[in-house]
Amino acid sequence: MGGTFLKTALLIGVMAIVTAGSVALADSTSKTGLIATTCGEGRAQEILIYDPATGSERQLTHNDVWDGLPVWSPSGRWLAFVRAIPDREELTKHDFVLPERDEIIVVDPETKEVVCIGKSDHTEPYELGKCAEYWPDIPPLAGVTNLCWTEDETGILFEAPCSVTNDLILRMDVPSGERHLLCLGNDLRSLGQDQFTIWRHEYDEYGGYNRNYVIDPWGNVLSTPPHADQQN
Repeated sequence: MGGTFLKTALLIGVMAIVTAGSVALADSTSKTGLIATTCGEGRAQEILIYDPATGSERQLTHNDVWDGLPVWSPSGRWLAFVRAIPDREELTKHDFVLPERDEIIVVDPETKEVVCIGKSDHTEPYELGKCAEYWPDIPPLAGVTNLCWTEDETGILFEAPCSVTNDLILRMDVPSGERHLLCLGNDLRSLGQDQFTIWRHEYDEYGGYNRNYVIDPWGNVLSTPPHADQQN
């Protein structure tokens, strides 16, 4: 997708409230059978690793922020998760901002060594619908979800809110932590073999509709599945 078209598309839509806390705290199982899950109450969530073979568990993180959405790398070597850090500044637009900033953290679960951290260079609260103003820079990250590893474990695709119609699909390189803005899309899912599904809300002469896409690890379109949701 060309830069001009993407920037224009980013300006379409009404701002909506999305928070990392609204996403289900999904578990993730490694190839070795270890389960990464979460424990805690409210916004104080920690990452827990459970071994069903022995019944043992160990807490991977220890802090007072929200750690969640753990995802094992394909080999089980690394574990990625989202950390939501509350923004402690006074917010004046509670209906239109995400009062936190997110980081994607990759760790070695055996040593607890941090492999890399992916975060935006912007630390101010993220006002939804304003992501086009940062183009081509990465906007402030908040509401990050749907982490998907590449097969060679050199990248993680993820989703972050932009507007009520479309989110952003981004990539973080591992272990450098460099981020790339790939395309617009919603409900990012991995199909395996470095193929990922998304859908975008698009428009034609009849109105808006949802169109499905299969993309590669760099956001290039591989195919357009036929199950498009036409909305008049």
